[in-house]
Amino acid sequence: MAQALDREILLQLQFSPLFSGVVEKDIRGLLEGAEVLSLPQEHELYREGQPVDRFYVVLDGHVELSLESGGRKSVVEVARRATVLGDAAMFGSGRYIMSARVLTPASLLAIPAEAFRARLEGRMDIMLHMLTSMSLRLRMLVRQIAELKLKTTAQRLGSFLLTLVEADDGRAELRFPYDKKLVAEQLGMKPESLSRALGKLARLGVESLPDNLVVIADVARLRAFCAEDETG
Repeated sequence: MAQALDREILLQLQFSPLFSGVVEKDIRGLLEGAEVLSLPQEHELYREGQPVDRFYVVLDGHVELSLESGGRKSVVEVARRATVLGDAAMFGSGRYIMSARVLTPASLLAIPAEAFRARLEGRMDIMLHMLTSMSLRLRMLVRQIAELKLKTTAQRLGSFLLTLVEADDGRAELRFPYDKKLVAEQLGMKPESLSRALGKLARLGVESLPDNLVVIADVARLRAFCAEDETG
């Protein structure tokens, strides 16, 4: 189901790196023809290799980004609110470089790619801003890949849990936002490794409860553990 843009949606875009710093008048012009989609769980947004007709901004929910190699799927990222999907392909090859699947009921802003590129012509200031934002996101992904190689499974899981917490210290409660098996894939580990990692984190006061609930007794202690220089 689609709906028209409104003021609240435009305000949300200020949290998206691609549009942050772009004045509202320019955003409205660039997004002419865009629409908000309300999509159900498991909806396939696009597949790797398909031509880019639209790119997206996640307004709410979670979207899995994955690659296939040798018949096996690898989860690259689980996109959350304010993440832009398909922008690199739109400016590059013109074909989606990953597949995207909706994990939880989600709202996405769908932006027609060809019209968007046409409106950018002659606006070098906006183009440079957007290319800088894309470069920053690429560096973040590279850093995440490096962490997968350098951190233990418990540290990876702890770091993931910390992304779901706003507090810097004290006690915190949270829920896994989607299936633990998918969390394991995202973190580059097997489900049984995730279970063992939860066991190690339990010694740090991280308690895994039914219904995907997790209680962290001391957020600062978990942060310190995840920052430690460990191998294994």
